This record gives sequence, structure tokens and C-alpha cells, in this order.
Amino acid sequence: MSSAKKVIVIGGGIAGYPAAIKAARLGAQVTLLEKADMGGTCLNWGCIPTKSLLHAAEVAHTVENAAAFGIRAGKPQVDFPVVMKRKDQVVAQLRKGVESLVAAKKIELIREEARLLGPGAVLAAASGRELTADAVILATGSAPAMPPIPGLEKAGAWDSNDFLAMKTLPASAVIIGGGVIGVEFAQILAGLGAKVTVLEMMDQVAPGLDREIAGLLANALNGQGIEVITGATVSKAAKQGRQKRLHYQAGGEQAQVKADCLIVAAGRKPVTPGVDPDKLGLAMENGAIKVDARMATSLPGVWAAGDVVGGAMLAHVALAEGECAAVNALGGQRRMDYRAVPSCIYSRPEVASVGLGEEAAREKGDIKVGRFSFAGCGKAVVSQNTEGLVKVITGAQHGEILGVHIIGPRATDLIAEGVLAMGLECTAEELAHAMHPHPTYSEALMEAALSLAGGAVHMP
Repeated sequence: MSSAKKVIVIGGGIAGYPAAIKAARLGAQVTLLEKADMGGTCLNWGCIPTKSLLHAAEVAHTVENAAAFGIRAGKPQVDFPVVMKRKDQVVAQLRKGVESLVAAKKIELIREEARLLGPGAVLAAASGRELTADAVILATGSAPAMPPIPGLEKAGAWDSNDFLAMKTLPASAVIIGGGVIGVEFAQILAGLGAKVTVLEMMDQVAPGLDREIAGLLANALNGQGIEVITGATVSKAAKQGRQKRLHYQAGGEQAQVKADCLIVAAGRKPVTPGVDPDKLGLAMENGAIKVDARMATSLPGVWAAGDVVGGAMLAHVALAEGECAAVNALGGQRRMDYRAVPSCIYSRPEVASVGLGEEAAREKGDIKVGRFSFAGCGKAVVSQNTEGLVKVITGAQHGEILGVHIIGPRATDLIAEGVLAMGLECTAEELAHAMHPHPTYSEALMEAALSLAGGAVHMP
């Protein structure tokens, strides 16, 4: 593989810094420009801070239910400033780690906004320094999307960044959007003691998720006191005293909901600061930079990765795309493979999936579906975590695994086995006959596969 001498990476998020590190490992002289905090959205305003808050809510739930295990702890008292302080400490620790990794690879870090002047030419805006390179990788990320709902701004609606910077815990909240972000925000707030309503425009929570799994998630959320209203179209927002009011339509009826806090969780949109697509002749598609399977843009020597290219805006996808772009920028021929992309919701119970849902799989041909409830899993009974199931979808003729869907304890960890199985083109029988340790939650995945290969052991 021939190596370019110089690579410039614009953006220090979960696509940018891995791209810079990969390029440096391949022998390139790398310059990374990042105008804000290293780690990007994922580390500072997304994955990591939300998981810190979700873990705090999980701890509160564990303490509150400790009596079932013979441990007397009483009702937990939430010290919200401490919860938020710990979140900030976790973020700062991991950000420092990223900075150390970049420094260790002798990557030049320029903390300025970058402007792409053309192929191989970048301007560090604040200092006016012009940089040249053999390849440029764009990893400028995304920003919270705000739907065009009248009154949102006047009502003081929060986006995800505002949510993660809140100083006090609201007594009540209404969330627009019941996707991954909306569900996780609802779990955080409800888990720490707030009353929460979620309004989702589509006919199921977590749109795109296997319908059966989505139904079980909705039931779980409702059972925890989180009101989930699907098929809800929000018409306007307003401020009424210290409260926010949303008007919406659902089931053919007009309704409204009031809360102390209004949060918009309607997804994210690609952003290209410092990049003028029209001026540069950079091809775009639906607001995202258009790339091919090798992450190459329409400009020679310019590559792009992460949220800025659209598609599945997930951290692990961005990381893989960043590394792919770096390899190819230095003469490689790697192609992105999106066949086995895992998706996770860190709710209670957790939800994770990879591959096709049942509905999508049936549209492609004859299938078989294997299920196993965590109620039959010894480890789940021990931990009193029996809510949920594992669902394995295979082709009817050859038994190839088309999708794995999990709702239940440690689903977001267990899904890695499904990703590996699909990546290796395993059949349900091969997965079923792989020896799984006992007692573990992973046995539920084995048993679901066994239900398609002779019958699950612990299922009547």
C-alpha cells in the first residue's frame, strides 16, 4: 500500500480522531483541526454523557428494589447536582484520554475552525495559516435537528445539548420524538423522579425497530409511568406561565399536554462548517456529503466520514467510516460494509438489534423466527431481570441469520454476538451449537437459536 505523506483531518469527533490515528499508524504526517472539544458529539454531547445519566437512573432503580434481594436501603434520594457533576467528570476523563492518544501518535492538533479551500488545501481560520496535504478527510459531524413546529423557540424548547447541560431536574417533561434519543431521555428523567410524556409521530416507538420488540419496549415504558403517545402530530408549542404547552393530534383527536420542560429529540442533521459545497463543487445528497463505498467524495483527494455523510448516525458506524477513509486516503482499497450494523437503546429493559426485522425479512422471502424469553434464563431469574426476549430471524431454506433482536438485560452487550454471527455468515444451527457459559444472559441467544435447530432446552 502506497502512503500519502500528509493527511489533514477536519473534525475531532468519533469519525475524525480515529481517522487521524489510523492515518498516523500507516505512516502519514497528520494534522487534525478541531475548533471545540475533542471527542465531538459522542463524547461531549451524546453517547457518553447520556449513558452516565442513564446509569445513575439505573442505580436509583436498583436501590429502590433492593428489598427483593434482602437488602434494606429505602427510597433513594437523588442529588441531581452530583449526578451532573459525575457526568461531567466522566466526559472530561475520556476527553483527556482522546487527547493523549492523539498526542502519542504525534498528530499535530490545531484548535481552530477549518475551511476547506479545495482538494489538498485547508485554512486554519483564526490564525490564517494555510495548510496543504495529499489528502483531506472531512468529519464535521452533525447538530440536533429542530422540526418546523410553530412556537418552539418562544416556548424555550431544549435540544439534546440543552438537556445535557440542565442544572436542575424538572418535575415534568414532554419529549417530541420517541426514537433512540427520546426514549433514553425519557428513561433518564423518569428514573430520577420526573413525570414524562413522549410524543412520537410514527405509529410505534423507536421507528425502524422490529415491530414486536418495539411493542414490548412501549409496554415497558408505560409500565414505568412514562406516557408514550404514538401517531402524534404536534401542531404548535406555547409557553403558559412557567410551563410549556404542546398541541397535538393523535387518533383523529385534538389534545394538549403541559409540562415544566419541553425537549425536542427529533434526530440530528449533518453539518459542514467551513465547507462551501456549491463553491467547491462538492456533491451533496439530502444535506449530507455524498460518498462512495470507499468514503471518497466527488472532490479528488477529499474523503468524508461520520454523521456528515448521513446514513446511520451511530458512533460505531462513524468510527468504522473514519478508519476506512484513512486507509483509502493512503492508497488502500477498503470498502464499507453496512450489512451488520448494530443499533442500541440503553433503556430499561435495554434494546439492541442487528440485521433485518421480521417485517422487512418477510418481504424478502420465506423466513423462520426463533424466540426465547429471559424468563427461562437462570441468570435473569437470579438478577430478577426476566423482562424481555431474544429473537433470531433466519432464512427458511438455509438457516442463515438475517437478524437478531433483543429486549432485556444487557441487550446492548449481547448484540455483539449477533453482529459477529452475521459477519461470519453463521446459521442458526451453528450459533445454537456454540457452547455458551452458564449461567449467563448469553444463553438466551443460544436458546433462541436452538428453537430453530431442534428445540430450546429451557422452553416448555
